[in-house]
Amino acid sequence: MKNTGYILLLIILLSACLPDEPGFDGFRRAEVQRLLSNQDSKRWSLDERFLFNEQVSFDLCENPRQLIFSFTAANNDKDSLWYVNPADTCGNSTDTLKGFWFVPPTQTRETSIDTVVFVWERTDTAYFQLDDINPKSFSISTFFKEDSLRESFTHFPLPPEEEEEEEDGEGN
Repeated sequence: MKNTGYILLLIILLSACLPDEPGFDGFRRAEVQRLLSNQDSKRWSLDERFLFNEQVSFDLCENPRQLIFSFTAANNDKDSLWYVNPADTCGNSTDTLKGFWFVPPTQTRETSIDTVVFVWERTDTAYFQLDDINPKSFSISTFFKEDSLRESFTHFPLPPEEEEEEEDGEGN
């Protein structure tokens, strides 16, 4: 009986020395890329913007403000990024920023990451912290308090591809 008690005590002590199960603390780089771009192209509609903790109101336009992430698996290509902003009058014209985006590399593939970078052509480079991300929505905020920008987006499916017109003269 004493031996069983010692063995039980030894098992309890040894199991107490085992490391804790690792907890989930974020997404890996490839997962963030997949969630933002669907490994191809994915469009997101801007729901909310807070600048210096004040909500920015927008005109309700037919064409909402959007971020479009385009992904390429080639290492030498840059993943495209578009910010589609309807004109002030909500007319047919839009003001589109073009650039590229990336998720910074980490020490190992298993290291979690909460950062995405937008590089706008001839404008700016912005580092954002991913506050929340899932297949249907994400929210980001700037790292630097002097910028103090937070935005929330919802997945806005791309329209079905229209059939290409016969350009090479077939059926004419």
